[in-house]
Amino acid sequence: MIYAILLFFIGLLLIIKGGDWFTESAISLARASGLPEVLIGATIVSLATTLPEAIVSISAAEDGYTTMSVGNAIGSIICNIGLVLAFINVTKPSKITSNFFRLKSILLVSYFIIMSYLAIDGTVCKTDALLLIAMLIIYVFFDFFILKNKIGKKNASEKFELHSKMKLRVGVFFIVGAISILAGAELLIHSGVIIAKGIGVPESVIALSIIALGTSLPEFATALTSLKKGYANLAIGNIVGANILNITMVIGISALTSPLDIIRQNIFLDFPVALLLILILVIPSFIRKKIYRVQGIILLFVYVAYVAFLYSVYL
Repeated sequence: MIYAILLFFIGLLLIIKGGDWFTESAISLARASGLPEVLIGATIVSLATTLPEAIVSISAAEDGYTTMSVGNAIGSIICNIGLVLAFINVTKPSKITSNFFRLKSILLVSYFIIMSYLAIDGTVCKTDALLLIAMLIIYVFFDFFILKNKIGKKNASEKFELHSKMKLRVGVFFIVGAISILAGAELLIHSGVIIAKGIGVPESVIALSIIALGTSLPEFATALTSLKKGYANLAIGNIVGANILNITMVIGISALTSPLDIIRQNIFLDFPVALLLILILVIPSFIRKKIYRVQGIILLFVYVAYVAFLYSVYL
């Protein structure tokens, strides 16, 4: 058991550091290619920070732990809103100056309801997976072209040259980051299963709480950095975008790998809590264009109560 816990934390560390290395190198490569800054911000950053969730869920599906795949994806949505966004806005309430928040919020609510409808029969099959991936493609193109048309070519990133040593460094960190995430995911999954059996809780509970928290740390780090630099809208937009990716990319590709089993707890507890958190975030912010401190406190309370309830049922 102690050995499993040690491996679990090593896996978490590999995912956190690997995600950091992968994200930084992906952004460097994107800028070196001369891609518009808007494309980098709208897609590459969100995709890179969501990679840990994707790798963990896909690896779990390949190994036959499909409830862990679903738990990690839904748990990440719950953690991103109920912990990450809540903590940030309790510390410093955010004004929403971008209209893209409304558009992304509508997509987030719509996509979550569609995903829940697909899952209500007890499985997310390969046909469902293809629909979710189609929704992912629509989101990426929507996000990029709306932003591009709005901002125009002003924010095109200046292509900068990577020197030989820098090219090597970026390339090494890109590869090492990806490998670290893959290795960390395997450690996290298998040690997580052992820990779950050892303390007498289902694998899905470990995935919904501890694993989801670990894979959400890249979003937390990105949000904190954005907030410190005065880019609250970027922090909020990145988390909303990451949640859309959890629904479409993480669950979609995992289900394409292996049909995902949806347990009663997912339908009657996890999905409703995730939707509740989404609505608590979206509705007041949609109307007032601000996330209030009290809103953050409510989100945080719901998150803590949810995790406490999960463990109280099984321990």
